[in-house]
Amino acid sequence: MKISKKYRVAVCAVILLFFSVAVISGFLLSVVKAREEPVFSENLEKFRAFDIAPEHFAAPGKWEDEQYRKIAVSFLFYDGKIKKKDKLCGPLSWYYMFMPDRIADEYIQALKTVLADVRVFPVGEDIDSGGTIHFEDSWGGVRSYGGDRRHEGTDLMPSRKERGYFAIVSVSDGVVEKKGWLNLGGYRLGIRSRHGAYYYYAHLDHYADGMEEGKEIRAGDLIGYMGDSGYGEEGTVGKFAVHLHFGIYMDYQGRELSINPYSILKYLEGYKVSFTRG
Repeated sequence: MKISKKYRVAVCAVILLFFSVAVISGFLLSVVKAREEPVFSENLEKFRAFDIAPEHFAAPGKWEDEQYRKIAVSFLFYDGKIKKKDKLCGPLSWYYMFMPDRIADEYIQALKTVLADVRVFPVGEDIDSGGTIHFEDSWGGVRSYGGDRRHEGTDLMPSRKERGYFAIVSVSDGVVEKKGWLNLGGYRLGIRSRHGAYYYYAHLDHYADGMEEGKEIRAGDLIGYMGDSGYGEEGTVGKFAVHLHFGIYMDYQGRELSINPYSILKYLEGYKVSFTRG
């Protein structure tokens, strides 16, 4: 049966209309969603959880502004959780194009604060005996020493549980801002990076020579050795297993916010500084 030209035109028109409606609807939904996303101050808890797969990060020191924006916009698009399989929102997506700067910019700045300066994993690679480090996402876990509280970092657990064996190195360039004893953290160091993140290293056995407040540090510099100090007066050890507690903090409107370090540590596992006892 021969189909008339008029019929073919009508079918084509219906198909074109169907796709046009779909495109226009997607466009309008993307614009509305982008413009109604929460500003950073209303979304702090999701950002602090930092549930962003490290596969989406640039190589250390290789970040560009567009990469920060892609992650910031995608963080909002995926409601605070970017998984490995998720595709980042790019410049050709309506949602990306219509995301207002007034919303995106604070997320971008926060990402830069936390990510721009990290370079290496905080525990040196043991090339003498092949010791390994294991860690899980324990951020937010319940802790009771010193009162009910939440865990504000990640514990890096060594296969070789010997005080003073594993070398601890700075993940970033920065300046030693805090050194000394804390009841919770034992012998600890706090290093402030150029973009403002505060990287916290706790339960050290002892410090590297010359560690003093105000000292300038380079990423990969030896800063101390893993231990089990803390949970008591100065010098207390043995209250828990040897490990490094690593934390990340950022200042926001006069508040100190802890950020979940887990994804960042997974990201840095491929960037280790080797150490030898010889």
